[in-house]
Amino acid sequence: RKACEFGCGDMTVPVQRLTDFVRGELSSTVPASSYRLGTKSAPLHDIYPKPLYNSFVHAIINHFDKQMPGFLCDEALVHGVETRTSSPLRVLRDANTLKAIGVDNLFPTGEGAGFAGGIVSAAVDGLIVAEAIKTNFFENPGAALFTTKKNSVGFEY
Repeated sequence: RKACEFGCGDMTVPVQRLTDFVRGELSSTVPASSYRLGTKSAPLHDIYPKPLYNSFVHAIINHFDKQMPGFLCDEALVHGVETRTSSPLRVLRDANTLKAIGVDNLFPTGEGAGFAGGIVSAAVDGLIVAEAIKTNFFENPGAALFTTKKNSVGFEY
């Protein structure tokens, strides 16, 4: 609700430089954003409960910026209650089948699995992986969807 109020309620997104977010200060200026409906500088650090905000700051400083040096910079922009970043890890997959290495019939895909850096590249990766799934299950009739059964409460998987 606060994010909507900060953005004026007209689909304008409240934004804050990541460095200012970490310091808990309002950004006096903000860099350009790819968000087409407009942005407005806002104190996003005030949206979250203090313990959650403190956890974000700790993660940004002690994890993200250490794994991706330069992550914490003036050009990084926090949008509303969502940040735009890519996964700092990659789920390994076979280059030919696109299956996860060591896990039967798991096809890691898109940004969360570390194979994309935004919505367009995630969509493209999704199309590529969909073709691999089609080939695996529909053009290879011997391929079993599940290779082992496990019992759980009320069903098998």
